[in-house]
Amino acid sequence: MTMALSPSCVPSDVQHVRSCPIDCASIYYNGVRRSGLYTIVPSLAAMPLEVYCDMDTDGGGWTVIQRRVDGSVSFDRNWRDYRDGFGDLHSEFWLGNEHIHELSAQGEYSLRIHLEDWSNKHKHALYQRFSVEDEEHQYRLHVSGFTGTVQDSFSWYHDEQSFSTPDSGNICAEISHSGWWYNQCFYANLNGFYYRVNVHKQHRQLGLLLVAESQHDDPASQLSSPYVTLNRA
Repeated sequence: MTMALSPSCVPSDVQHVRSCPIDCASIYYNGVRRSGLYTIVPSLAAMPLEVYCDMDTDGGGWTVIQRRVDGSVSFDRNWRDYRDGFGDLHSEFWLGNEHIHELSAQGEYSLRIHLEDWSNKHKHALYQRFSVEDEEHQYRLHVSGFTGTVQDSFSWYHDEQSFSTPDSGNICAEISHSGWWYNQCFYANLNGFYYRVNVHKQHRQLGLLLVAESQHDDPASQLSSPYVTLNRA
């Protein structure tokens, strides 16, 4: 992932780095209201990081950590790629597990998943508490406090799971060709294979999924353009 750094966030020492915003919420609270690319330095980070900030949705100040648009970027990646991040911040990308950890370790953060299906219906899932542990603990997921306009198929099944990638020996990651917090496979996987058209239900389990009719049903619909954001709780 290419990082274009703001001159004010290219420090000669650590003290200069600390003058930079720690997330998109910091930028929003300082009066910036335009969505776009900004440079931040999370409290635990050693280097500046370019991120996309959503300043329009649900009060603004959201740091986008993942987005799918058209399948132009492969999410069939190894552990290192998912750790460091990949893709294009203007279109499809994964911000990187290490960066997501550094962001969520700064305090209390919430997670918002924006959903659009092939019928152009927009829905969302909001989790009041979200954090990811460090690499030593395999970026274990902590997510809870669900509200939204869909059934929850993420926190109830994937909470407390470690992150796995196709090269880490997890059969679910190999089958779905993507990294995710797998728990005997998945009910939600926003990093799955991107089908450019809607597909029959029997193939949907390998695609982008979040919605389930109930906790015991197969996921109900395939997504076309999901994206995932963080904000302070």
